[in-house]
Amino acid sequence: MNNSDRQSSPTVNPTLRLSRPWPKHRTGGAWIYTLLIMLQLGLLTSCSSAPEPASAPLPESNQAAETGMAASDTPVPQATPQLIKTAEIKVEVKSIDTTIPRVSAIVKAQQGDILGLNDTKPVDDRPYTVFIQLRVPQSRLETTLAELAKLGVVQSQALQAEDVANQLVDLAARLRNLKRSETVLLGLMERSGSVADVLKVSQELSAVRQSIEQIDAQLTNLKNQVAFSTVRVTLQAEARSLPPEPNLLTQVGETWASSTRSLRDVSVGLLKLLIWLLVYSPYWGAIAAIILYVQHRRKKSRATLPPSSTPDSPPTDVTS
Repeated sequence: MNNSDRQSSPTVNPTLRLSRPWPKHRTGGAWIYTLLIMLQLGLLTSCSSAPEPASAPLPESNQAAETGMAASDTPVPQATPQLIKTAEIKVEVKSIDTTIPRVSAIVKAQQGDILGLNDTKPVDDRPYTVFIQLRVPQSRLETTLAELAKLGVVQSQALQAEDVANQLVDLAARLRNLKRSETVLLGLMERSGSVADVLKVSQELSAVRQSIEQIDAQLTNLKNQVAFSTVRVTLQAEARSLPPEPNLLTQVGETWASSTRSLRDVSVGLLKLLIWLLVYSPYWGAIAAIILYVQHRRKKSRATLPPSSTPDSPPTDVTS
């Protein structure tokens, strides 16, 4: 080829080549599979490295080293703690029945909710105990505990907190990466291709959207646990004091009172029985008359019967 042919040949612009549509017939679905594999590898890499901070590049000169040392001296801003708080309080009160409405009023005033109530009457000498589970805004947790402590005598109190800031950052990063993957897959769906390629992208898009929903639900749940604190309240009635053991005179007096009470009860019972017998006396008289009549008839029938004949005795020989 001479110089004139080289000068007359058109120059190829690389941007024009990149803007051409993806080939369908020559490459088949290879580009789709390649993009999906790269996308999955990118998701795995980004999800596994999301909570870790990016490493700084190594210095290439003394000036870069000094700049890196200056940057390392600068304090790194820490993430705001995201605490899930759980509190427990046990209060001894005078009356359970009057304390439960007061607990409801406290929860309502603190803009919280009662999640559970376990109220079981004791069947033996155990103290009457009620378990209540509350949920209040975290900003009102300490105020709620102070109001609950006023209900009686605090027997025990505990507070636990769990920092979930790293989990929230991790879930937020994974959610962003999945949404970016969703955008890429939606762009692939708009391109023309074979049915197999479209189905493959559609399946991958469904899996990504399912992961987005799961992570979004976990993120929302953690945020709700951070925003609202759980309080477990135990209300216990005061123990009943045992009466002192009575002395001899008291025991004799109680025995005399018990015996006279028993005599009175027996006398009253006999009097009641006599009254019942008098009230039902007509029936008793009728029954007695029937019995006497039957006996009289039997005696009369026996009297009218003829005497039974005896067999003739054998003749006796009279000897002179």
